[in-house]
Amino acid sequence: MEEWIAIYKGLRLPVLGLLLSAIAVYVFWPSRKKRLEEPAKRMLEDLPPGRSETNHAK
Repeated sequence: MEEWIAIYKGLRLPVLGLLLSAIAVYVFWPSRKKRLEEPAKRMLEDLPPGRSETNHAK
């Protein structure tokens, strides 16, 4: 049983690092990044004339 605890304690940080790295690569991959930024650009384009982003938030 102590071997399993040692294995768990030894691998939990590297596994967490790999998981976070995989998530970062998934989110920031160039093709996906463009798809994630499109809604933000559309939202800014849809503002009524004469209103800026800062005025819109008021």
